[in-house]
Amino acid sequence: MIRNIGLMVLAAAVIFSGNLFAAEYAHKLETKNMSVSWTLEGEQIHLQLSAQTTGWVAIGIDPEDAMGGADIIIGAVKNGKVRIEDHYADSKRGHSPDEKLGGQNHVIHPEGSETDGVTTISFSLSASAAEQWDKPIHTDKMTRVMVAYGTGRDSFRTTHRYRAVYDINFATGETVQVK
Repeated sequence: MIRNIGLMVLAAAVIFSGNLFAAEYAHKLETKNMSVSWTLEGEQIHLQLSAQTTGWVAIGIDPEDAMGGADIIIGAVKNGKVRIEDHYADSKRGHSPDEKLGGQNHVIHPEGSETDGVTTISFSLSASAAEQWDKPIHTDKMTRVMVAYGTGRDSFRTTHRYRAVYDINFATGETVQVK
């Protein structure tokens, strides 16, 4: 009886925690003071970004020209509150929220924390593009991604402190640094 109650409490914690994969991910990329972890589940991908910063962290899917054309998910934690937005890089060096471009924020289950100078956000996305400002996350081949984090400010308008470009096979976990 006690064992069944413990299992029910654990199941309830998982169901009501938002991101079902907040604790464990199938794959992880570690780069300069930053990590990207993910798990594919059917048509969804669950992601966690963590960096040694008190500013924002971000991932850009399929950049075309510098950052231009990328589907960017950017997030920060300020005063214990997480803000994660779905952006589109509408120029080589800039991006705007999908909502300002006529689209929607497709981030599912946004969560985040900031502890001891490390910002961590987690969220889920559809692996397929939901609108013209989104890019698909390929599950059968490499997807080019940018990973970045900002300075100690939470403004999404501040420049990055660190940026790198990788080709990632989200199904197998294979990663190749491009820049």
